[in-house]
Amino acid sequence: MSRFLHMPKLLYGVSSSFCAHFLHGQLEYMKSCGYDVSIISPPGEEMERLTDLEQAKLYEVDFSNSITPFHDLLNLFEVFRILLKERPQIVNAGHPKSGLLIMLACWFLGIGKRIFTLHGLVSDTQRGWKKILIRFAEKMTCSLAERVIVVSPSLLDHAVACGILNSNKGRIIEYGSCNGINLKRFSRTEKVIAESEKLRAIKMIPSASFTIGFIGRISADKGMDLLINVFHRLRRRHPNLCLVIAGSMDHRDPISVSSKEQIHSAPNIYYLGKMEDIVPVYPMMDLLVLPSYREGFGNVLIEAAAMGVPVIAPDIPGCRDALQAGKNGSLFRKGDEADLEKWIETYIQDPELLHIHGANGRDIVEFRFNQERLWKGLEREYDDIRLL
Repeated sequence: MSRFLHMPKLLYGVSSSFCAHFLHGQLEYMKSCGYDVSIISPPGEEMERLTDLEQAKLYEVDFSNSITPFHDLLNLFEVFRILLKERPQIVNAGHPKSGLLIMLACWFLGIGKRIFTLHGLVSDTQRGWKKILIRFAEKMTCSLAERVIVVSPSLLDHAVACGILNSNKGRIIEYGSCNGINLKRFSRTEKVIAESEKLRAIKMIPSASFTIGFIGRISADKGMDLLINVFHRLRRRHPNLCLVIAGSMDHRDPISVSSKEQIHSAPNIYYLGKMEDIVPVYPMMDLLVLPSYREGFGNVLIEAAAMGVPVIAPDIPGCRDALQAGKNGSLFRKGDEADLEKWIETYIQDPELLHIHGANGRDIVEFRFNQERLWKGLEREYDDIRLL
């Protein structure tokens, strides 16, 4: 039974249907806490499946990630229409583009319980006028929000230092992340291991190889060009080295033509494409590498850790919080191929360190990033802002 006399309405706003992966379980949990939950999202099968599964209302708005004034104005009117229909007590939106439109519409309509979730600073990897414009949008969105939930402590510090966020508005839920980890799903069960071995056999990945893994968007800002270069240098010394890549090609931020060709045809590189379920990919890895130039948090880092896989990531905001350097992984200097190569080589040469860091990962995730612990913290945040 709801603890509220009338079910307060909670509306999420996301920039992509892919964001469904970061909300699994959360909608159902908030409903169990007495909230009437709805989502504004661009069209996509991922969000349709999530809202069907967790019985939340879905409103589709085709947000554009690029600068399109006329299209953005039409989107703004669509958001107005949805807000007038739903009349939500709390709105939680993310991404500077869709988030700005939703925060602006809420401000105009006098919806005071406005939360913006800061997943990262897109402006970090932009240049020139585009950087100025995106940074302005990020700052304006944070300004329009009553509170800003930031997905990692180091990202909060970074956003404040850049002048994008007032520190008084920033909130960290528990230890950070956008949705924590489902520890039952991300677990090395017999079923998961069997699925992983079957996938390895289908892709004909040698079982005796040392396997580096990457999961995420195949894009320039994820550092894919850097990873391909380092992999080929390492393979000259370690012929049995393999690279497994899972994720879709991001044509908005494309990698080099050379890297793309190598992903599809180079020996010992195995491209799995977009995976509906990425859990069986993790047991195929000896080591996960996330070579990004920017991250808000780095969810794949805690997914890998939960699966007992050590991780390497750049020493940037977000990644510093998602792993514990020297315990379950290592940080390298952002964009530094030689430093990344050195750390991968360290794990190849030291199987005991590889084992220790893999074993530590699960314990760290269980303590820091348990999904239900984060949801409870988020629920307290919603209850608090609702009662102001």
